Amino acid sequence: MKRLLALSVLLIVGVSSPPFAQAGKKRLTLALATRRGAIVSRWISRLRWRPHKDQISYLRYDASGGATLRLYDVAARQETLLLDPDQIRAPLHLESYRWSPAGDSLLFLGKNNLWLYDVPSGKARRLTRSAVPEKDPTFSPDGRRVAFVRANNLYTLNLATGNQRQLTTDGSAIIYNGRFDWVYKEELSERATGRAYRWSPDGKMIAFLRLDDGPVPVYPITHYLSTHVTQTLERFPQAGDPNPIASFHVVTVGPARHEWSRSFGKADNVEYLGPQISWLPNSSAVAFLTLNRPQTVEKVHLWNPASGDDQTLVTETDPYWINSLTAPYFLKNGRRFLWLSERDGWQHLYLYRTHGQLIRKLTSGDWMIDHPALSNVPKFQVDPKRGWVYFEATLPSPLQRQIYRARLNGRDFERVSKPAGTHVFTLSPDGRYLVDVYSNYKTPPETFLLSNNGKTLATLDQPKNHLAEYDLGVTKFVHVRAPDGTLLDARLVLPPDFDPHKKYPVIVYVYGGPGFQMVRNAWGVTSFFDLYLAQQGYLVWTLDNRGSWGRGHAFESVIFEHLGQHELADQLTGVNYLKSLPYVDPNRFGIWGWSYGGYMTLYALTHAPGVFKCGAAGGPVTDWKFYDSIYTERYMRTPRENPLGYRKSSPLRAASRLRAKVLLIHGADDDNVHMQNTLNFVNALVEAKKPFSLYIQPGQKHGFVGYTDRVYLVRRLYAFFKKNL
Repeated sequence: MKRLLALSVLLIVGVSSPPFAQAGKKRLTLALATRRGAIVSRWISRLRWRPHKDQISYLRYDASGGATLRLYDVAARQETLLLDPDQIRAPLHLESYRWSPAGDSLLFLGKNNLWLYDVPSGKARRLTRSAVPEKDPTFSPDGRRVAFVRANNLYTLNLATGNQRQLTTDGSAIIYNGRFDWVYKEELSERATGRAYRWSPDGKMIAFLRLDDGPVPVYPITHYLSTHVTQTLERFPQAGDPNPIASFHVVTVGPARHEWSRSFGKADNVEYLGPQISWLPNSSAVAFLTLNRPQTVEKVHLWNPASGDDQTLVTETDPYWINSLTAPYFLKNGRRFLWLSERDGWQHLYLYRTHGQLIRKLTSGDWMIDHPALSNVPKFQVDPKRGWVYFEATLPSPLQRQIYRARLNGRDFERVSKPAGTHVFTLSPDGRYLVDVYSNYKTPPETFLLSNNGKTLATLDQPKNHLAEYDLGVTKFVHVRAPDGTLLDARLVLPPDFDPHKKYPVIVYVYGGPGFQMVRNAWGVTSFFDLYLAQQGYLVWTLDNRGSWGRGHAFESVIFEHLGQHELADQLTGVNYLKSLPYVDPNRFGIWGWSYGGYMTLYALTHAPGVFKCGAAGGPVTDWKFYDSIYTERYMRTPRENPLGYRKSSPLRAASRLRAKVLLIHGADDDNVHMQNTLNFVNALVEAKKPFSLYIQPGQKHGFVGYTDRVYLVRRLYAFFKKNL
């Protein structure tokens, strides 16, 4: 549910501007608002420090969207070209690059195969020749081998000889070795930075997850854009269904192969294995996480595969659900580790001895450590030489993400970043420098080189933009007080020619689900589609209801076992606030959203009939019995355990209460929120004799990709609101 959330993520996102129309300014078009890089150029991405050097690499894009790999030298304060794919006869996927441990070569994926690029010579070498694609390649710690997954089996390749070694043999369409299946990838791996295997520090072993999807029901996805229709048979556990059988393994990579396994039975109260793996620095034991099915008990296991000893280092419990799935971070001496926990209601760092004794809590307060969703940025980064741990936090406000650091000895706590807004950082290997990607709601992401105490040393990137040429609306942040006194964060987009004496219709853009925060001081809080709607004379409103991310576990867990109910109550609080404003037309409210936002749109239209004149639901869940086990049961438990909660949370069961105009949108190939959801809702509307509009897009999944389809989509959305609001 978390990977593809809303159309505004797919659109290039926008900025606020002066509140009054300015002569000579251009107006947005939907085609322009949807075209990536048309108004704001792409900023650098895939930032990675080069091992053993004060240099950082990244992708830089030209006006046509083509990318080159660049290298910035800290001492020289200079950027140079590292690799131009047009100058190399190799089909490299630049986004996949990884530095070797020595920093002298780069590993790439490219047309189903692996490539090695030698930096000094500038030559690329093809490592594999296979019709089956290799996935998730990594260097061994000594740089002599590469591990990868092919056909759900683990392999290693000796870079000196080219010899490949197959470490597992039972990989198949239902057996995953070192890879996540669909539900693990969607609902567990995205909650922590990691992959399903990890080298031991001495390079002699690989620890990996094995997932057996045999018990998981098969879900057919039909593809219509061919003469002979085809199907993909996806293993998809719906709420209450059998899950993958997970086990943990360690295999040697030397000539004498040996494999150890750790499996769990029903008596162990283990349903899932955490997505992250971490080794002791001396490679004597490996740590992994287990989680029970309700996701209320999490244990950190330290397992010695040779002896079989399995020690429980930490046990976390929560009456609702566990959020953090970050593996323990062992410090270099192996005697201590860092642990991220939400046990006091906020995600904070704790320091433990390796045998499991708590030493101290390193951070505390009514704020949380956080990192960007869907990124490869670790939740915290350590400078062991100087004894600092760096992280992003919801201080001084949940609307911001600032960089802070704390001493491992617990004595110091400092803010590193300064400008208000959102910061995402990468710490250099020696701990002397940070690269900070900074934005706010009116500034596209800019990239700076900082010293470790926050002093700006250089600017790496400031993307070009044409924002000043356009007559754009203004974004205002608003705090709305719920009936129980809770402050809710919201944002309101006003037209560029806003007149406080006029009455404006309102379009509520909603997500509302757990794990995400839509109202933040960051680039992207207002999309160009929002600005286009404002330009056409609409107010655009978004509110983070209870259940949203960034305000602590108590704020989020209110929704437990009753999805929709509390979220809608808070959304209606926002609607009532808007109706109190003299420039809002109280009779012209529309609502729309995607994924969980699509669910909330239908829930609002069926459980608060009469509030909204119309609503558009993209990729909506219409009954939680249709959605996947891990996500749904985290918040709702199983249908057998919570039948009343499922019934009350279902727009499908309340379809007959619909009074507003509705547009249903779904991708025919959606493998996340299946089209089953929308088609069942259509059937319920037909039985209730309720009119509706339907847009099915063949070939598209949960998020619509491709410029043509996105432009068509936003045109349909705008036409719908223009006609019905």
